[in-house]
Amino acid sequence: MNRRVNMSRAEYSMTCVAPTVAEALGVRAPAPTFAEAMVGRQATGTPIPEIAGELVGSARVAILAPDALGMSSYEHFAADMPFLRSLCEARMVVLRSVMPSITPVNFAAMVTGCDLDGHGVRSKELDFQCETLFDVLPEHDRAGAGCGRPGYTGGDLLARCANINGTSELADDAGVEEVTLRIARKFRADFIIAQIGGTDDHFHRFGPRSDSARPKVQETDGRLARMCEELGALGYAIIILADHGQHDTGDPTHGGSHGSDSDEDCRVPCTWLAAR
Repeated sequence: MNRRVNMSRAEYSMTCVAPTVAEALGVRAPAPTFAEAMVGRQATGTPIPEIAGELVGSARVAILAPDALGMSSYEHFAADMPFLRSLCEARMVVLRSVMPSITPVNFAAMVTGCDLDGHGVRSKELDFQCETLFDVLPEHDRAGAGCGRPGYTGGDLLARCANINGTSELADDAGVEEVTLRIARKFRADFIIAQIGGTDDHFHRFGPRSDSARPKVQETDGRLARMCEELGALGYAIIILADHGQHDTGDPTHGGSHGSDSDEDCRVPCTWLAAR
């Protein structure tokens, strides 16, 4: 099922992201295979009504994805993320990662609307086995950008397969911020998806609720605030979500991990801003 209710919040599958973006932009959703695109079939996910209802008719949409910032970590660090908390308090749904709850599988789900069996991207070096938003947008004389660090899913998968390659020159989140905003200013890309990878790195190292990860969480909140301010001024509707969460391993040498079907690994917050 694409939707269920959990703890008074609507919960949707990660496969619903691509159809939601497609509806917001007024284009068709990707098909589950290239062959099925020829007969008009669409992805397995369905648009998220809370988001699509506010974003339909948007000229441009940007997805900003702080990697591994699941519900458990968000709730733990909410006081350290005043910008994100303010957005989530105004509007939020919960997304559930597809299995396995790892980065390339779920970023691939975001741009295809399919799970692993459909898109086939188990690792960032692989090619999509189905359509993506990057295949659909050129049909409408529009283009999408993928942004991220080299060596990460954002650079090695999303940027590689996008219409506009947004691999950052700097191997850090500052580089991702810079290239995302540069592409928005220069190309006015109709769709942008950016992986912000530092949260995942720190949660793996220290644990998803560790005090040692707090400075990175605070930095990420400031980065999201700056990116939303400029992207909003450029006419973008914005969706903020994570690809998965993390659980604490209890191992001081390797604090956090993910990949399971646990709520800690799979439930992530999703909030949004309509275009100005």
